[in-house]
Amino acid sequence: MVAGGAGFVGSALVRELLALGCRVIVYDNFLHGSPSHVDNLGPGAVVVEGDARDRSHLYDVLRRECVQFVFNCVGDTFVPDAYDHPARFFDNNTAAAVSVLLASRDAMVKAVLYVSSTEVYGLAGNDRPIDESLPCCPVNTYAVSKVAADRACHTIHIEHGLPVVLARIFNCYGPRETHPYIVPELISQLHRGPRLRLGNVAASRDFTYVEDTARALVRLMECGPVDATPVNVGSGRAVTIAELAQHVGGLYGYERVDIELDSGRLRRRDIDCFVCDPTRLRELTGWLPRVDLYTGLRRTVDWYESNGRMWSFERRGVTIRG
Repeated sequence: MVAGGAGFVGSALVRELLALGCRVIVYDNFLHGSPSHVDNLGPGAVVVEGDARDRSHLYDVLRRECVQFVFNCVGDTFVPDAYDHPARFFDNNTAAAVSVLLASRDAMVKAVLYVSSTEVYGLAGNDRPIDESLPCCPVNTYAVSKVAADRACHTIHIEHGLPVVLARIFNCYGPRETHPYIVPELISQLHRGPRLRLGNVAASRDFTYVEDTARALVRLMECGPVDATPVNVGSGRAVTIAELAQHVGGLYGYERVDIELDSGRLRRRDIDCFVCDPTRLRELTGWLPRVDLYTGLRRTVDWYESNGRMWSFERRGVTIRG
């Protein structure tokens, strides 16, 4: 099962599992995920509408479909939304994670993989590549809700014996993005011309193409630690938002992109740099990214241009401010 399988990372993970010949149950309430992301997947996929917080219904589906492994991609992930909806973030990130863990325990699944976030490291990773030994030092509500879910994974593993893999993913990008993150923001603005309105363009982030992230998650489920010790998933290379903007502008044929600061896009507290140390992931799984940044951006632009120049979040009424 991929809980949250109609979302951004979840739908890429579903496709990766199907390509490997797995039968996949897509479980999603479509709060952020889109039914269009899981249309026409073939006979190997079963789509079930349901809320991960509804433990009874989730348990029934796990038992009925004889699910052996659960990938939990459920959650609210867009940091600016957490400023206005903090309770919702704890509900969808922390409470939902506990519900998935307990339903999986009761249904006797073999293992759960929880998709956590680099945001849990916060200020601790601001000046160095982030390895798993760094403490959690979250600086926003989203990150705090993910830290709480991480600890729930650990304690439920200890107290109930449930095998849990904990993957902390760095920035992903690619087709089917479900929130106005920086890459869809850049593409949506730049397809209209070589001018941008952005927030902190000096920030550096580690970007991994979503298909590569999905491959890493599958490998971790196959051979990662099942005691809820974290494993970072990222490329190990960082790029500034300003550099990223010029890359996307180049794909649209612009020699130069002009960037205007929009103070309304600044986070209330930001991190200068997030870059992954993927040593542990590579030692455990042998994983390496296959898609370089330029190729991944090209594929993402091509997908956008061939899908009506509209992301799923724009269809929900969330607009790009550019």
